[in-house]
Amino acid sequence: MRGWQRATFLFISTQDTFEPGGVEDRWFALMEALVARGATVRFLAPLNTEIVERARELGFQVDPYMLDKWNVVRTRSRLRKYLKRYQPSVAHSTGAEADLLLRWAARRVKTVRVAHTLRLVTGGGLRRTLSILGNRFAALGLGRARLVFAESEGLVQQALAAGIPQDLVLLDPPAAGAEDLLASVEQHLAVYRRLISE
Repeated sequence: MRGWQRATFLFISTQDTFEPGGVEDRWFALMEALVARGATVRFLAPLNTEIVERARELGFQVDPYMLDKWNVVRTRSRLRKYLKRYQPSVAHSTGAEADLLLRWAARRVKTVRVAHTLRLVTGGGLRRTLSILGNRFAALGLGRARLVFAESEGLVQQALAAGIPQDLVLLDPPAAGAEDLLASVEQHLAVYRRLISE
């Protein structure tokens, strides 16, 4: 079994703002738990954003996320080089652009286990990210996600409808308090432990 001390975890977000109880808030608690176990943690996000400042305040390694919306091939190439350089055991993304680019970049980096979190869109109902992009992923041969976390039952169903196997889709709703946050962290640690043991 590969131990926590030999594992690197990469988290990638396209979110600009910090939402208490949201994906990044749950990730920061998870990152603290991973660091406490001796793992290496890295965070990629757009520079000069609330979540980057929050991550830095918490002492996490923050690397610039340079999404070139006009040249996604260049962005994919940069991300692939990043994955090859740091060799994360698990790369976990959230946000439509990050999800797509991570799957695309990780195609030729076989050691990286890819995970995604599908988030609820505030003020706009459910995000249809996976159902919309699922067909595109399949067409490009990118359906290599090892794990999908979904913030609602509706998003779980969308993930299943897009062809993700049921045992790879886990419900991870926004945290309403400390108990929910701890449950999310424990769930992530359990599945990460399984992934790094493979």
